[in-house]
Amino acid sequence: MAEIKVEAKRSGLGWLWAIIILAVIAAGLWYFMHTSQAVPATPATADSVRTSLLVPAVTVAEGPNNG
Repeated sequence: MAEIKVEAKRSGLGWLWAIIILAVIAAGLWYFMHTSQAVPATPATADSVRTSLLVPAVTVAEGPNNG
């Protein structure tokens, strides 16, 4: 009779690595797609009325007022 060659059952973790790699790729795509929507396409223009946080000093015509 002919012999039938039986290979030992391998318990490989190749399928687990494939799932992990796919999950990392999916997370990376989600991250880059999510963050690209939050950035405006054109930069915001500066306010033409107030361009700094400095407030000009107010001159008092009558001098200092102590209450």
